[in-house]
Amino acid sequence: MRHMLRGRYAPGSFRVFMLGLAALSLLAGCSDADRNQIERAVIGRGRVVLVGDGSGWELHPSGTTLLPLSGIPALAEALRGTDNAAVVQAMTGANVHGLLIDVRQSNQGVAQQLAQMTRVNGLQGVFFNRSAAFYVLDPLRSLSPALREGLAVVARKLVAGTMPPRISSFPEAVRRLDPVEVMVLLRSGDRPRLWRSARGSSFARALLTAAAVARQRWIERAASLGGRLDVMLPTLRVEVSLLTDDGELGTRSESFVDRAITVEHGVGFERKGSWHYLLPDATHRGERTPSVAYRQLFTDNGVPADSMGDGDLRLYRVAVQPIGASNPAPVKDDGLSDVRVPNEVLER
Repeated sequence: MRHMLRGRYAPGSFRVFMLGLAALSLLAGCSDADRNQIERAVIGRGRVVLVGDGSGWELHPSGTTLLPLSGIPALAEALRGTDNAAVVQAMTGANVHGLLIDVRQSNQGVAQQLAQMTRVNGLQGVFFNRSAAFYVLDPLRSLSPALREGLAVVARKLVAGTMPPRISSFPEAVRRLDPVEVMVLLRSGDRPRLWRSARGSSFARALLTAAAVARQRWIERAASLGGRLDVMLPTLRVEVSLLTDDGELGTRSESFVDRAITVEHGVGFERKGSWHYLLPDATHRGERTPSVAYRQLFTDNGVPADSMGDGDLRLYRVAVQPIGASNPAPVKDDGLSDVRVPNEVLER
């Protein structure tokens, strides 16, 4: 056999030939493991549009109808453009719940951003591997500006010590059952002073818990944080954000992880019901790459640093989605703002 190969191909030509076959195989489809991951990710997702031909996938997910992009011209046009709001509007108008992107094929506009695993407002990542990117509509995309501001005002009152409202008093959009993690942050000028997050079965429940934990933590550390909470709170900006699980990582190679975790994302993992994460700033601090950040996160939480490929761990991207903010009370003009020396006051 070796003699026959030598008789037909020069060694270099044979290597080129085999590499060409490998490339054609990759383009023709994906591995069984990748295909199974994709199918599991889209089970029970309703109407999902396939962007690209999905060669080799042959998906049959229960509870999901896969639709060709060509059948929804308005959505196809929006994906070729650069306006993500137009994509969300087209999906909503066509009653489309998700987009399954074949990342092995070239795209343009918003579709290209999605294939590159960039965070796009109005959409939430669900799953990514070397073959596919799957997104659904952001469940909180429709929160009005008034409601967003109102949630931040509620957070300020809770941090101040006001009795928490009943869950039933929150609008349905934030009290429906949908497990999330909410963060309450207290900021002085540009400087974050304290933040705490909490998971809950709804946005409303998580907000109540996060605000209570933030209040308790400030009280415990008042001396190091600059003073009593009742004195400092009027000078602080209170911000409410959603810590979003923006997509599980199916491919575990360091090169893929470093590409999928963009500058807008932090790293996170779940193990036996316990969640651990780093926010985007901490993930990308200095020259650190996401894969290095993962190793540090593993070590900090008692998991071997080389656990990237551990099947017992679920790896995911973390995104901080601002919801609303309550600004500090305006400083009243006491007529002394132009005072430079005490005599100026005494002479008035």
